[in-house]
Formats: sequence, C-alpha cells, structure tokens
Amino acid sequence: MSFGFKKVRPTRPNLQRLEERKDFTDRGKRLLEIKRQQFLEHLKENMKFYFAQRKVTREKVIKAYEKLLQSYMHYGKRRIQTLAEINKIHFEPVIDITFKQLLGINTPTIKLDLLEKEQLPSYSFQDTPITFDDTIDQVKDLLKEIISLAEYDYIIYHFAFNYQKIQRRINALEDIMIPQLESEIHYIVEILDDLEREEFIRLKKIKNKIEKEKQS
Repeated sequence: MSFGFKKVRPTRPNLQRLEERKDFTDRGKRLLEIKRQQFLEHLKENMKFYFAQRKVTREKVIKAYEKLLQSYMHYGKRRIQTLAEINKIHFEPVIDITFKQLLGINTPTIKLDLLEKEQLPSYSFQDTPITFDDTIDQVKDLLKEIISLAEYDYIIYHFAFNYQKIQRRINALEDIMIPQLESEIHYIVEILDDLEREEFIRLKKIKNKIEKEKQS
C-alpha cells in the first residue's frame, strides 16, 4: 500500500504500516548519519594530508624555480635554453593507476616513473652545468609531488560531494518524510482514540439500559 501526502484511512492496519515505515525510516536515517560521519572523518583526515602535501609541493616548486634561475645567472639563459633544446634528455612517462574502494568510492593511487629514452645524455659532462642537472632532478621529483597532491584533491572532491549528497537525504528525511509520517500517525491515533471513546460510551449506555430493564 502506498502512503503519500494524502490522509490515509484511519484503520489499525494502516496505523501499523505507518509505524513500521516510520521505524524503517528512522533506521535509515541513523545509518545515513553513521555514513555521513565516516565521510566527514575521512574528509578531515585527507584535508590535513592535502594541505601538508600542498606545502611540500609549493616548497619544491620554489626550489626548482630557484635552481633554474641559478642556471640562468651562472650560464646564461640562452645557453640553458640551448642545452634544453639541443641535448634533449627525453623522459618517457610510465603511469600506473590502481583503484581501491573506500566507503564505496574508487580512490586512485597513481605511480609515475620517468624513464630515460637514452641511457646516456648526448652532451658531455664537462659542458653540462651542475645546476641544470639539479633542476632536471628536482622537476622529476616535483612531478611526483604534484601527482600525490592530485590524488588528495580527487579524494577530497568526491568525499565532499558524497557527504553533501548524504546530508541532503538526511535533510529530506528530517524535514519532509519523518514529519509527514508522524503527522499521519498522529492523525490516525487521534481518530482511533475518538472512535474507542465513542464505542466505550455506546457500550456503557447499552449496559446501563440492560441493567435498567432487568430491574424493571
């Protein structure tokens, strides 16, 4: 039987069904609240990791940029650009993405390896500025930090989205469904109580009438 927002017939079976539905809705709300709390805890934890990772990433961006500026200052911007263009140390990115379920969400783990296409660079060691090699190493390391930051960003976004979705469902239960069920139950209980009182009065009158007839 479907119970909508229209008043249902005030009968005992309907009252029982409404009370069962109310109990089911209350249990569902409690489960949603538990899941909401789980999302909130994971969200807070990952936000803490995210901000820590963002700080590390920012520091490494600054260091890599400083190394590049040092190379420009010591060897000239043109020479560094020429080295980067002519020698072309190529790295082939090898990306491996795995997923694991966390609270029903696929959370990614991204592994990045940068493999040199050539084992030895085409330039001589003497011609290569040390700061240039350091810059390359720092950029390689920086890429991994950026990927780690992206992982946390992905998790935070999806956890926040699902937290809000659960909150909307809880709000719908608290603001609409549960009050409606309580109203329907209260409506039926009042009518049934009135009917019981009327029936009690009617039976009492019949009893009194029978007793009077016996006495006469």
